[in-house]
Amino acid sequence: MATKILGAGAMGLLVAHELARLGKDPVLLFKSKQRLGLYLSAGSKITLVRPHNESVETTAQTIKGELAPLPSVSGPIENLVISTKSHSTVTALGPYIPFLNETLNVLILQNGMGMAEKLKSTFWAYSGNMPSIYEAISTHGAYKLTPNQVNHVGMGKLTIAPKFTKNTETPEMIQDLLKCSGLNASYVSLNVMLITQMEKLVVNACINPLTALLDCFNGDLLYGAQVIPMMKKVTKEAVQCFQAEFGAQIEEIDGARMRLDPDRLINTVLEVCKATSQNSSSMREDVRHMNKTEIDGINGYIVGLGKKHGIPTLTNKLLVLMVKNKVSIERGIEKSALDDI
Repeated sequence: MATKILGAGAMGLLVAHELARLGKDPVLLFKSKQRLGLYLSAGSKITLVRPHNESVETTAQTIKGELAPLPSVSGPIENLVISTKSHSTVTALGPYIPFLNETLNVLILQNGMGMAEKLKSTFWAYSGNMPSIYEAISTHGAYKLTPNQVNHVGMGKLTIAPKFTKNTETPEMIQDLLKCSGLNASYVSLNVMLITQMEKLVVNACINPLTALLDCFNGDLLYGAQVIPMMKKVTKEAVQCFQAEFGAQIEEIDGARMRLDPDRLINTVLEVCKATSQNSSSMREDVRHMNKTEIDGINGYIVGLGKKHGIPTLTNKLLVLMVKNKVSIERGIEKSALDDI
């Protein structure tokens, strides 16, 4: 069966484009007739713009779009990629729950940590019908120029790992993703994924809120005189919280302490800023469009761990409040302008 993708953000479209390029037939799932209609009116095509040596490569793939499931016409789903924003995942997945069972493979691809556990407790806490759940994180620099166009400005990696599964073999969906050269995907163990998730969370916690608040591209952060000191505070708080929450697991993973060294993590953040210098972070784009951001699932996740373990997280807490205030101010300005018309 075709892999269905819930979430038409930059990463969801990138995955759909690359699967189609591989010769597969992915399906994009839309939650409203209006969004589906806009997609269909553009020819059901996803255009990918990617730097290629000295030129720019532009490719387009025609990909089927569907509306949220209706009991009378929908059947079981075999493979599902969830690439929605973390704050809307539970709501977005809700209509599909009647069509999910233990034979299904679900891949969660989004920023933040803890979503697999949240979905399990929300939908399958007392059920033996839970699908096999896999997790993925991306370091690709990609953002949407239009609803059907993705600018892939930084080639990164897609790291995939099993989370809750009884499968003894790698599902076809995962094998397909590993074959997509444009995704640069790898399949790793649960322990390796945990450390990789921590690294990615630190990168997002440093870059996303600062680009949103300063309204700049990722690479522009390198010019900020006080940016790196703030990043160091964010990172120090995060590492302390990780050690408190996952200490026993961290001790069992070879090289984990080195990978979670704050100085090394800061260097990783700066390398990502350089590699994705022309990328506009998803949080910056959300703020610019006055949408709800993923701040609660990124810096807010660190704040939550700090509260749980009695660790001060003043810098991360400040960034959470600042980003939320930024969105509310932008909305207030917009509303005031409309009221004056």
